[in-house]
Amino acid sequence: MPEYADIYVLGKKRSSDAIIAFLNHFLPSRRESADEYEVPQYSKAPHTMFNTANELITYCCQNPQETHAIYWQNITGEEHAGVFFLKDGGLIFGVSTPADNHSKVDAVSDDLGRFLDTGEVIVTYEDVPPESVNDFHSFFAHLPKIDDAASAEAARQTRAHRPIKAKPSNGGTS
Repeated sequence: MPEYADIYVLGKKRSSDAIIAFLNHFLPSRRESADEYEVPQYSKAPHTMFNTANELITYCCQNPQETHAIYWQNITGEEHAGVFFLKDGGLIFGVSTPADNHSKVDAVSDDLGRFLDTGEVIVTYEDVPPESVNDFHSFFAHLPKIDDAASAEAARQTRAHRPIKAKPSNGGTS
């Protein structure tokens, strides 16, 4: 199995509609990665069990203190997607794609930022997202800026970096 680039963006609010729109855009052909969902997550004695991700999404949107991660697999490709309900009521959207395909990583990170209307996009490699909204902003703020090809190449050698601008596929300039 290849190493994955995990691309994360902070959502503006917890919303079932936003989550479904994200999934339909980035992973229209998908299946849930789990068969059931316990609350609290990973608990040996959960107080609630859900059979579908949609049930858990509704619950987590109605209970902003609840933390949970939900994952989906692409049925037709290698990508994965996830949503991460944070301890402070925040929400992170994530897309994972094979790390060795740099142009795909760049294109997905650009698309994710545009889709969620933000420049704060984090690219990590086989890592979980920050645990709170403040942690996300702080993590992003401490990532070096990418100004040129040399800093882009150096960034690819790190465990986390800002998005690298995708090269246009039509031969134009960015």
